[in-house]
Amino acid sequence: MTKKQNIEELQDRMKYSGFGETLNQELEKKIKAGISDFELAVTKEVGEKKLDYGLHFRKSDEGKYYYNGFDAKLTNPDGKEQSQRFYQNQGISAKEAFNLLEGRAVFKSLFNKEGERYNAWLQLDLGAKDEKGQHPVTQYHQNYGFKLEDAVKELPLRNMNSPEQLDLLLYSLKKGNRHEVDIEGNESRVLLEANPKYKTMNVYDGEGKRMKSSVMKTAQEQVKAEAKKNHQAKNRSKGVKV
Repeated sequence: MTKKQNIEELQDRMKYSGFGETLNQELEKKIKAGISDFELAVTKEVGEKKLDYGLHFRKSDEGKYYYNGFDAKLTNPDGKEQSQRFYQNQGISAKEAFNLLEGRAVFKSLFNKEGERYNAWLQLDLGAKDEKGQHPVTQYHQNYGFKLEDAVKELPLRNMNSPEQLDLLLYSLKKGNRHEVDIEGNESRVLLEANPKYKTMNVYDGEGKRMKSSVMKTAQEQVKAEAKKNHQAKNRSKGVKV
């Protein structure tokens, strides 16, 4: 592999990881200068929150440069910080790192020690740190019993009229996002997030406050009652006794 190919490969990796192309020139400059180990810094803002990233690169004995992952630090408006190092083999993107530091879970395809692929939800234990200052990563394996699609379908969602809309929602939730949806009996849009630990969905109002399960239960009962009513009306129109 030529140096040019090596640079382009790393630039593609940064882009794929959600860091765009803003660091391309600096990356090329560092590699052409022959620096063996270096870090590229970038800052992003999400609303009033700030994210500082430090991307790590290292040159092998053979002269090829590798991307080893990144550090991420989330600073909230009140000054509270959360940080974590994410390694290249975890395949975590910039946005997924933000979601993990916010406490949400992310769905990833991983490999075990035997090289076999498996799927799992990853979530940081933000209340604990190891001797290296890292938050422990909890995995909820594909056999744990949380099925996202089933959990979503139990909710009384409105305006979810096509498979494409459902696929987009599931994709977003697997990235760890809070996704806006419409729910029966609620005029304002609400936010959904996956909660694999308890095999359910968290629902928040527009201000980010957790909605009570009783509100969702009432909406679900209304939807079931309406569906039953429509079914009975349909059968009556066909002359079927109900």
